[in-house]
Amino acid sequence: MNYYEQFINYFEREDKENCVRYALGLVDEGKVDVITLYNNILKPALYEIAGNKRPQKISVAQEHLRTAIVRTIIECCYPYVLQARKKNGAGERVMILCPVEEYHEIGPRMVEDFFTLAGFNALYLGGNTPLFGLVEILEKNTPEYIAVSVTNYYNIFAAKKLISEIRSKLSYKPKIIIGGYAFQDRDDPTQDLGADLYLNSSEDIDRLGRGEFHEVRT
Repeated sequence: MNYYEQFINYFEREDKENCVRYALGLVDEGKVDVITLYNNILKPALYEIAGNKRPQKISVAQEHLRTAIVRTIIECCYPYVLQARKKNGAGERVMILCPVEEYHEIGPRMVEDFFTLAGFNALYLGGNTPLFGLVEILEKNTPEYIAVSVTNYYNIFAAKKLISEIRSKLSYKPKIIIGGYAFQDRDDPTQDLGADLYLNSSEDIDRLGRGEFHEVRT
């Protein structure tokens, strides 16, 4: 039985204690790093929830419970993230946010850790981010990058509006990144949304941190 199968065995029973213990044990024992845990174990587990492909369908309440288990694991991984980030230091600042009505937070929370591991000073503002007060926070922190995460396809228009508002109201010009599950299997959305970069994976974020990923917006 591989690591994912063992995790799913606990996960489908909604055994939070063993899910957390098993996942953190893999990282603590050096069997996987945080990026591998997120990409190869936690994300596939979440995609199974989203697709609801198992013969026995699960309820919304069960979806929320399983999502909460994954969230707990991610938060418990933060010390490992900081430890691994030491070799890169804390460089440029990036703030990650979601448009109004986008309540899916696990993806962008993982993205925060991906940015941190790539050497950025990353901060996730949370889901369903209203414009009110946002500009003030951005002006105060002046991140070099603003990453807008969209999970639900129906929130793409809200993301476009948010990007437009940010560009029109900020006194400086940060690079705006777009990404998320909503853009899976779609062409590069930067032009349509007015963004500078489209990052589709932890590898893309790592390349950006190493200066190997360049903006495509003209």
